[in-house]
Amino acid sequence: MMDDKALCALDVRFDYFEVQARSGRGRGRLPVVVVKQVGSLNDNYRRYLGLASHKGSVAIVGGGLARMRSGSSVTGIADEQRRDLVAALVADAVDRAAQTADAVVSPFLTAADLPAYVDAVPSASVREQGVWSTLEIGEVADIAEFLQHLPRRCRQNWNRDIRDAEALGLEHDFAPFSDEIVAEAAAGIANVSQRNGMGESADIVVWRINNFRRRPGRHFFVRTWWQGSVVAHTMCRTFDDALDAHTIGISDTPGLDRRAVYHIAAMLGPLRAAIDQGARRLELGLGHEAPKLRRGCTGENIYFADLLPVG
Repeated sequence: MMDDKALCALDVRFDYFEVQARSGRGRGRLPVVVVKQVGSLNDNYRRYLGLASHKGSVAIVGGGLARMRSGSSVTGIADEQRRDLVAALVADAVDRAAQTADAVVSPFLTAADLPAYVDAVPSASVREQGVWSTLEIGEVADIAEFLQHLPRRCRQNWNRDIRDAEALGLEHDFAPFSDEIVAEAAAGIANVSQRNGMGESADIVVWRINNFRRRPGRHFFVRTWWQGSVVAHTMCRTFDDALDAHTIGISDTPGLDRRAVYHIAAMLGPLRAAIDQGARRLELGLGHEAPKLRRGCTGENIYFADLLPVG
């Protein structure tokens, strides 16, 4: 919720509000992000959000625009009563959003909250959006101790990653955000974006990074080095007891095995950073779940819910 609120304060294309409800001693808050004009987002971003067919304004109940995961705050209530309170919040949010938005959706709805949303809006159209991957680390001193707690097959996969990184001569370090490093990272992120058909310029990436660094938490890059040069940047943030691995950029370097670098920069580098920073879990986000699950991540289904017809 704090991420969405911070993002909306920085971007004039978005508005933000919350609804609140009480049930006995229970209290709940639910964020709603309003995209004033979906057309202000580029085509690939709209597809990623599940809004390719939407026009006009869209209200996103539960938020999630900043992290691609919906959220709510419910306290002082037993788990078995939580569903009813969340349903009341959703019903209120949909009623308020429908007064001004052309469509009301929840594109990053967690499996835990899906029943409450369907209770609130029985006519909702729901489809699978993807899988969110989380790696539970616990309190460990180093990677060796972490690996001891994993099933054999997962441990083998991580050990293979470590050997591959050593064989390729890849090393990691951690660097705080600075104007110089942000510019270097933006070039690599734009390169990956363009290879994936998104056509994002380095200037736009710098703007996105600067928005990211204003959100709550401590921000830094995991840098991947090869032959004395930085060849990849992984944008990360620690908050509460977690490390969030966000976006990866890879430089255009002759002779570089981009596929291997991407794989190691996406998972092994953030794992090392998480353990170094004392994080208890690593959030690896939405999509590309197969290699993450093979390394011991838990996967949570994420759903897209159309809560009102498209206008």
